[in-house]
Amino acid sequence: MPLFHRLSVAVLGVLAVAPGALAQADWRPKPEPQTWQQLRVQYLPEPEWQFMDSIRNARVEAAEYIRTPRAVGDTMELEAGLLLKTTGRDGWTSKVVPMRALCSDGRLERRSSDGTWSSYPSRPDTAVKVRWMCSLR
Repeated sequence: MPLFHRLSVAVLGVLAVAPGALAQADWRPKPEPQTWQQLRVQYLPEPEWQFMDSIRNARVEAAEYIRTPRAVGDTMELEAGLLLKTTGRDGWTSKVVPMRALCSDGRLERRSSDGTWSSYPSRPDTAVKVRWMCSLR
């Protein structure tokens, strides 16, 4: 498994247990902080990214984004963007991953390069975030 993928999964897991990450029934993304906005413009320059969540600690800085949500049956397909910087690295990395929210199941899947869908690791707040994504129909 490539290092960036392992770091991405690890960071997303850390975001799940960050203070304030407990699932709320009426969850919605908070406004994007100015610092993240500046980095997003530089590393994810395409328009219309929606800030979802972020974390900063001694080991990692990361932010999650989504864009282009579109209803496809009982799912919402979208692109997920990740900005990531780990201790010991000089620069930022970014990644865009095709994903879908399974509205009836409250979970996420990612699409591989061959077009197949696979489960994405769940976090405690995944179901409420999926519910919010599915409300964008």
